[in-house]
Amino acid sequence: MATASIGVRERMAAASKRIARVKLVDRGATGVITFGGIFIILSVLFIFVFIFAEAMPLFRGAKGERLGRVSLGGVRGGSPHGTPLAFGADEYQKYLYEVTPDAHVVVFRLADGTTHRKMPFPGVEGAAITSASRGLAGDALAAGTADGRVALAQVRFRPVFEEQTLKDLDIELRPQGVVAVDPARRPVREVVSQVSAEGETLVAALVGDDEVVLARVGESPESEPASAPALETLRTRDGEKVTHVRLGRSALVASTEAGQLYHWELGGAEPRLTDVTKVSSAPLTAVEFGLGGSTVIVGDRDGDLSGWFRARPRAEAEPAMVKAHDFERQGSAILSIGSSSRERSFATGGADGSVVVRHLTSERTLLRFPGDGRPADAVMITPRADGILVKRADDIERYALLNPHPEFSWRAVLGKVWYEGYPKPEYVWQSTGATDDFEPKMSLVPLVFGTIKATFYALVFAIPVAVLGALYTSQFVHPAIKAKVKPTVEIMAALPSVVIGFIAGLWLSSRVEANLVPVLLLLVIMPLSGTAGVLFWDRLPHGLRRRLKPGTEVLVIVPLLLLGALLAFLAGPAVEAAFLGGDARQWVSTALGLVYDQRNSIVVGLAMGFAVIPIIFTISEDAFSSVPQHLTAASLALGASRWQTATRVVLPTASPGIFSAIMVGFGRAVGETMIVLMATGNTPLLDWSPFNGMRTLSANIAVEVPEAPYGGTLYRVLFLSAGVLFLMTFFVNTAAELVRQRLRDKYKAI
Repeated sequence: MATASIGVRERMAAASKRIARVKLVDRGATGVITFGGIFIILSVLFIFVFIFAEAMPLFRGAKGERLGRVSLGGVRGGSPHGTPLAFGADEYQKYLYEVTPDAHVVVFRLADGTTHRKMPFPGVEGAAITSASRGLAGDALAAGTADGRVALAQVRFRPVFEEQTLKDLDIELRPQGVVAVDPARRPVREVVSQVSAEGETLVAALVGDDEVVLARVGESPESEPASAPALETLRTRDGEKVTHVRLGRSALVASTEAGQLYHWELGGAEPRLTDVTKVSSAPLTAVEFGLGGSTVIVGDRDGDLSGWFRARPRAEAEPAMVKAHDFERQGSAILSIGSSSRERSFATGGADGSVVVRHLTSERTLLRFPGDGRPADAVMITPRADGILVKRADDIERYALLNPHPEFSWRAVLGKVWYEGYPKPEYVWQSTGATDDFEPKMSLVPLVFGTIKATFYALVFAIPVAVLGALYTSQFVHPAIKAKVKPTVEIMAALPSVVIGFIAGLWLSSRVEANLVPVLLLLVIMPLSGTAGVLFWDRLPHGLRRRLKPGTEVLVIVPLLLLGALLAFLAGPAVEAAFLGGDARQWVSTALGLVYDQRNSIVVGLAMGFAVIPIIFTISEDAFSSVPQHLTAASLALGASRWQTATRVVLPTASPGIFSAIMVGFGRAVGETMIVLMATGNTPLLDWSPFNGMRTLSANIAVEVPEAPYGGTLYRVLFLSAGVLFLMTFFVNTAAELVRQRLRDKYKAI
């Protein structure tokens, strides 16, 4: 008895130890699972925080501060060399130079305003200079004299380094020739110069109230006077008094006291007056071209400011000047405009001394500096866009500028913007261009639309195939066949998306293009042939069907599907010849007005649908298989057929699981990158047409990241688009979960 009791105690002790070990393992597993769940949540939160931390600098405005006034030449109240007619600075802001009335270029140290060097303006030594201007790029100078000549020169700064540290700048004034613009030798009131794309130097000089002389000078050695220029005299209508003249990329504009803007096209052999535009009822007091020389920025005496360029309002109409941008009012008469040579920002100076920094494309007012009552006669943004120089009377006032993301605004990324050359405001994504004066276009609307479009076409193809295939597999197929079908479909999910995209882009797209009509017929004929197979099976004698194994209907349905596919390919050429003129792509273009791209939405739908089907199929099949057997048995017992039971009992009961499957597939399609990257033309279009492509948020990030400078606007806008993609999936999944819970509550009583 004692031995038996000892054995019982030992077994109880051993059982207790086993239970303790099981509990310990259970607690360990619970801890690991809990830790894993918390880790995943924290990881997702970290990704979310990181994405928006990288995008947040976009929302910080420009910063600036007044650095003080520079008394040039060390003399309070201005330069001892006379009132500067034009001025500029090097990119390091070490030196400032000015063109003086006594025909000199005087260089000052910006730190203290002391004179560094004084150089005679080449070609007009001893003459009186009445006007001068500085080009937007390259420090090109033009000086008009009292005797009707224009001298051209260029200031060049050469950095001098010592042990990889900037020691000083070597300054050189290089002559570019002298042009006699007025045979009557009248004083030049205002002068501007520009080098055309053909290498021809253009000089525009205001010599009378309503008279502008345009001189075209061919290339000539820098050390010799320019060749005899071709002169053209341009006049305003009815003797309107000209206030300013400016040269753009291939145009000359003149503003008048009557508030009109004259535009001459310079592309031909002779200037052609193309537009006389009423800009304002007040006199125009400031005119300047923005970076690129296409958009004219115009300010008037009332402080109104607008941007104008030529565009076609309709495809068949002639180009005309349009008011593309309207800016916030200055508050006083606008006296000067200074464009940045790096991006589309510009500064305006007012009669009350105020200085406002704006962006041309986004129309943002970036920064305001209040005035001190002294007019801002001239304003300049430094070459590196890190400072502003303002001429007030004879002094130069300095401002520091920090303006890292001027192109960004909510209107620029979510609204319509009127870009140069476009007939109207549009949503456009085009982040880079071939030239430095490119106008960035960073609207996220085409990318969000492209994401939705790609997902829509993928799900249109994937949902019917996956859900109905899962329903058939779970309810009709023999278990032996099901054991082979389901793993095979699940293995499809392991296919790399880059392989699917590669095949779709290089093989499938060309096959669809060559067999467009048969492919479209497939979408109609195959469902009909499959349904015909089901109906044919249903019409077989009941006794015959009872002797056949469940799932044998596949032997009827599959051949009919293949027959339908064959019929589509055989009938395709005949249908194309009879109804589409023998060329489906040409018919799409002429009859529907649509463009057919080889890599289009149909290809994306087929390829991405192929990638999404395994996910939706697997989850849907599990949902169908989880429907209680007593429900199907009760339905069959009451006389319902298997198809009626599947569609009216099993399908509604499994609807929460099906909805979850579709939402998981949606998330997979929304985040897909490689397939849409390789199987579409990556064109950010706003068009539902299945015959052209799109660009999705994820594909755009993959394409643009290698080209995005770290910390730049494009870099941060890409992070913003990643945040938009994150929020899209978050809100869609949240809404899907709410719907799924409602469906679950609806059928939980069953």
